[in-house]
Amino acid sequence: MSEIDIKKWLTDITETIKTKDLDRHMDLVSENVVIYGMPNGNTLNYQDWYTRRKSEFQRNILKNISFHKLKVKTFGLRRLIFDVEEIMDGTNGDMVIINKQVILEQGQDEKWRVVEETIHNWKFLKGRKTN
Repeated sequence: MSEIDIKKWLTDITETIKTKDLDRHMDLVSENVVIYGMPNGNTLNYQDWYTRRKSEFQRNILKNISFHKLKVKTFGLRRLIFDVEEIMDGTNGDMVIINKQVILEQGQDEKWRVVEETIHNWKFLKGRKTN
């Protein structure tokens, strides 16, 4: 069941981006989340994630997000660890490709939420605006 749980979480993240559903999106993120490996060396927390997504949704700059190259690393009773390639498509044609490790944790309410991400590397591709 664990790989199915991971794929469902990835699908839910993708759908909340497409529909710009901030509340549902943030319900997939633990309030204790930490993101490591940012280009500037800083870490991000729940409030940072919320602020960023809210801005992206309001300004309509994030068109789509997709996930590829899923590699499950660890199944635990309440923790799932996997590597994945995330592709973020901007409405202006820009694209960011991020290779990262994700840790999901199952809460008391049985929902899976991301508690930690570690970015291994990323690549920014400048695009042209598409309609």
